[in-house]
This record gives sequence, C-alpha cells and structure tokens, in this order.
Amino acid sequence: MESLRGMTGNNKGIIAWLSSFIESSQDPASAAKSLHLTIEPTLANEGALWFPDLLAGDPTGVLPVFLTASILGNVLMGWKVRPWDELPLLSKTEMYKQITFTGLRAFVIVLTCYIGFASFVQEMPTAIMLYWITSTNLATLQTWILDKKVFSPVTFNRFNERFIAFEKPGDNDPFQLKNLR
Repeated sequence: MESLRGMTGNNKGIIAWLSSFIESSQDPASAAKSLHLTIEPTLANEGALWFPDLLAGDPTGVLPVFLTASILGNVLMGWKVRPWDELPLLSKTEMYKQITFTGLRAFVIVLTCYIGFASFVQEMPTAIMLYWITSTNLATLQTWILDKKVFSPVTFNRFNERFIAFEKPGDNDPFQLKNLR
C-alpha cells in the first residue's frame, strides 16, 4: 500500500511520517520524499475503467461509495454478533463480552463511513482506491468461501426419539410390559 501511495506521488502516509522522526540527518520533509518511489508516469498517462488519470481523485464519488460498501460488506459478513434478545440468556461475563463486540462492530461501521467520506474529500488517487476496493472484495470473497465451503459444519442425521404408547386399554402388549411392573 505504501509503495502504491509513493508511486501515485502522495507522500502523506503514516509510515513516511513515522520514519521521518528516525532519520535525523535530514529535515522531515526531505526524509519523507526520500522514502517514496518516483512517480510512475504510466499511472498519469494510461487510465483504467472510466478514469483517464489514475493519479487524480474520483470526481464522481463512485469509488468512495464502492469502497464504503465493500468494507461494510466485509464487516457485516465476517463479524457475527448475537442479537440483543439473546444477550440476557448468557452468563454475565459472556454478556459483557458480546456487548463489547457489538459496540466495537458499531464503531468499525462508523469508521468505515468516515473512510469513504475522507477518501472523497481528500481526493485519494484513483489507483489506490481501485486497489483497496479490489483487495477488500477479494478478502470478503475468501472469507465467504472459507466459511461456507471449506469449514462448513458437518451435519449429522438427527436422532428422533420415539415412544411406544398403547392408547386403547384393551390393546395387546407386544413387549409384555405389564409383567415388568
């Protein structure tokens, strides 16, 4: 991700910012620039889909919406929590654990909406957005395949418990159960 960010000319990454404190021989601005690759000229000249320039942001706002939907789909599909009506039936520690997971999931959902909004407002390069959307969708597909196809629970035939009852008082007892009483 950081190398793709450097190839698009965006030197505002967290790794560049953190490593600028480590290199003391240069000022932080030149240290951040020295960590990135040179801008790849083909990203500006050759486009993809309906984007002629992959270094520019998406002016239509379609990619941030797709990114938000992709991450939301990943979170909602992969992060299972129990419904609220089942929580009182759990033990106290398990109930607190499930409430914490539910709150954390809600926080991640809000953070996902912020990521989509911030990527539109800050005009994140289209190349990074396409990479991020593709990566998220492949991770979601991989999670679905592993959950449904590979690690699916083995189902056994259920044992049906059957009872013998004599409904009429005059019926013959084929098992001679009256003699056992």
